[in-house]
Amino acid sequence: MRIKEDQKVRTREFVAIIMLILGIKFTDMTATILFKETTTATWMIPFISAVIIIIPLVTILSLVKQYKDLNIIEIANQVTGKYIGFFIGMILFLIAYSSTIVNTRGYVDIITSMYFQESTNLTYYILLVGASYYLANRGLLAIGRTAWICIPYVKISLLLVIILMWNKLYFSHLFPILGPGLKPLLMESAKYSSISGDILYMAMIFPFVKGFNSFKKGILIGYGIVVMELSLFLAVFIAFFDYPTFEFIAYPFHELLRMIRLGRFVSHVESLFFAFWCVASIIRFSFYLYISAYVFSATLKIKEFEPLLLPLAALTVVIGILPENNIKNMLYFRGDFILTFGSLLLFLIPILIYLVSKGKEVLKNEKG
Repeated sequence: MRIKEDQKVRTREFVAIIMLILGIKFTDMTATILFKETTTATWMIPFISAVIIIIPLVTILSLVKQYKDLNIIEIANQVTGKYIGFFIGMILFLIAYSSTIVNTRGYVDIITSMYFQESTNLTYYILLVGASYYLANRGLLAIGRTAWICIPYVKISLLLVIILMWNKLYFSHLFPILGPGLKPLLMESAKYSSISGDILYMAMIFPFVKGFNSFKKGILIGYGIVVMELSLFLAVFIAFFDYPTFEFIAYPFHELLRMIRLGRFVSHVESLFFAFWCVASIIRFSFYLYISAYVFSATLKIKEFEPLLLPLAALTVVIGILPENNIKNMLYFRGDFILTFGSLLLFLIPILIYLVSKGKEVLKNEKG
């Protein structure tokens, strides 16, 4: 699939996409899921996971540099053959699309339980997915430009949250610094390394980025900022809520917003931050929807993937609205399946493709 040069995203849009896709994960139940086993050391998980992700990240950069204008599924088909390539593509699609369904439902539950208790889930589900579909249908360049425009406002609002809550943070709550111990911390960091595993899906949109240097620079800058941001907010949650209270809070970020006061008489400031969070959420899920359609079409070798966006958006609402108790759904399905199983696959897939590619090169050189 050839992409015109004027349809490709630049480094700044690519960085903005990464920062919004990965950088708002602490606003849902991710923090609560991570906290279960690592307690006061939870804030260290993004750093350790980043070290673990370096291996597949290096292989991804090597593959896209070698195969130039191909996405990761096209590379897999060329390297491993059409059958294994199809299998890899379907795995990537199932992980991406199941994440879309589970996370959109989680965000809808946040809206209806924390802000608009008298409204129905279905109403806000349709609004959230509908807005995400509209942006996704405009194309990746539109997603990137929207992310670039919105990123300063979103990040400034997050900085204000920390500034306004600073006097209420007790960083002594972060001790013991290693929580339950080094071994559980390392195990959980490896288990949940897919909190930043979306980096693999960035290899899908490599043909949409203006050159390898822009892609590499965007990955390193965006990912570096996101890791620091995730760790900072996880530390803030622990410093404010303390252990074991944190363990029983489903949405710590939004509970934190409720505690913000401007003086003695100004309350409910969370509405202002809620607006920025909604915009960031729409951008995030527009990208997820776009990637799901793109991965599916690349796997089945469908030339035009845009027509898939609407049926996938509708199916997201239909499936996502089914669970009655979504808290358990998020804790178990997302925690045990998507994050854990996804971590293993997102780690192994690029390494597998890379090793097969290098093996073929060695055999070719020996025959030559």
